[in-house]
Amino acid sequence: MKKQTLSLFALLAVVALSSCDSSKKSTEEVTKEETTEVVKEEPAPVEEVAPAEEQKIEVAVVGTVKEINRGKDGYTAKITDDAGKIYNATISIPNLKDPKQYRSVEVGQKISVKGESFASDADNYIVVRELLK
Repeated sequence: MKKQTLSLFALLAVVALSSCDSSKKSTEEVTKEETTEVVKEEPAPVEEVAPAEEQKIEVAVVGTVKEINRGKDGYTAKITDDAGKIYNATISIPNLKDPKQYRSVEVGQKISVKGESFASDADNYIVVRELLK
């Protein structure tokens, strides 16, 4: 009976060791098969687009105030120049180079402004940097 128990124990040990070895091999084989190769792709050439700030144009406009819309930090004055071109000038203390230049204007008053101009659809806008006399 001792011999049979010892033989059975030896047989179980051999089976257990061989199954562990085969599972290691199959895991290694699976790992090798599932390995993904990383390929670095070159980015596609990108067309250079000028940032919005570079598309802004510095302008000076002298015109008559036709309308005023009051806002939180200032106001937007609709200005018509001598040629009849209409500008929406945003005049506010934070946008001015010198905050001491800020003043209110009235409809019908002639003013001179200098700042960054940009067009949106058919409208022309100016972010006023200098409010001239």
